[in-house]
Amino acid sequence: MANPTVWIIRIFKTADGWRALKPLWSKRSGKPLLTQRCVYKETEIDTPGGRWEIEWVEEGKRKRLKCGDQPNHVLKAKARQELRLQAQAAGIAVVDQQVENGMRMLATVKAEYLAECKANKAPKTHQAMKQVLDTFTIVVGRKHLEDVNRADCLTKFVNHLREHGLADRTVYHRIACLVTFLKWAKHPVIGLKDAPDYVETDIRVYTQADLDALFATCTADERLLFEFFLYSGCRDGEVAHCEWEDLIHDCRVLFIHEKKQWNWKPKGRKERHIRLPDFLAEELKKKRGTGLIWPNEETGKPERHLLRKLKAVVKRGKLKATYANWTLHMFRHTFATMHLRAKTDVRTVQKMLGHKNLETTQKYCDWLDAHSEEAGALANKTFAVFAAMHKELA
Repeated sequence: MANPTVWIIRIFKTADGWRALKPLWSKRSGKPLLTQRCVYKETEIDTPGGRWEIEWVEEGKRKRLKCGDQPNHVLKAKARQELRLQAQAAGIAVVDQQVENGMRMLATVKAEYLAECKANKAPKTHQAMKQVLDTFTIVVGRKHLEDVNRADCLTKFVNHLREHGLADRTVYHRIACLVTFLKWAKHPVIGLKDAPDYVETDIRVYTQADLDALFATCTADERLLFEFFLYSGCRDGEVAHCEWEDLIHDCRVLFIHEKKQWNWKPKGRKERHIRLPDFLAEELKKKRGTGLIWPNEETGKPERHLLRKLKAVVKRGKLKATYANWTLHMFRHTFATMHLRAKTDVRTVQKMLGHKNLETTQKYCDWLDAHSEEAGALANKTFAVFAAMHKELA
């Protein structure tokens, strides 16, 4: 193909870091088609997770523009940019739809970011980002990105979130999403250090009494689901995407790995194996089928409302947990503390949980120390002088 005024490039992270690569074209039905195959060090490679950009020279400077996640997006952007440059060369004034009076349209920049996020991040991450940015653009009412200021982010937006009853931790994470977007858009009017503070909660687990009450209220299928959470220590997304074929070695080992058909990757982008107790394996073998273990009954896709199932059981049984709240993640906390209480090596627990850093797993050890018999003996020894007085008062 002839060397164009505007070049299409593929930005991809290679072993040497991020590189701008030349994409290859294929022909199907006689038409040239843009592909994700690129030339890198004189070798053809595939570039999953990369992004499309166009590049051109204007006023002696090389410029680039992000173009979404689909080949047709980049082709349309290339055609528009070529027309603009041709018009400029002919002396015709052209207003770029993405830039007005030298300022970028907030809606356009947001759309570009979300398109890239959808292509490169987990669906849950993309959905969270979309929710935050959609709300932000409505609340601040700005047309141009460059008009967004600190007050918009830290006063208007934060006040809106708090007026809707969101907890401090939730407000912090939504501001963190906004910071990520503004940094990507090269308009970092705020940083993460500007986000409102919140109280970091300690580890919370289910007691044996909590679990006994919950399982007594469950149906057989509900009990198996929540036992799976407890005895595997999996996150809710991992459970939702578990398939029967992931249960190997006679259902005794669970293999957590990427599911390309659902566009899902495990947290930390790391595969892992979890040994399940034999009694759970026997129960799973009785139910063994094909496809997802717990699909959505209507769509057949991964169930994204597993928490609703737990809340339904809690409401039905009028249950009250030791820490008041019932969450799916507390099964994971309970899994970790039970293993550590049973003297499982902390590094083994780290691998089963899929923690990148040992420091994260160590928090469970700290929680266990505070609830141990040794901690009780120490407290009794320290305040033994007051024990006799309390007996007399009683």
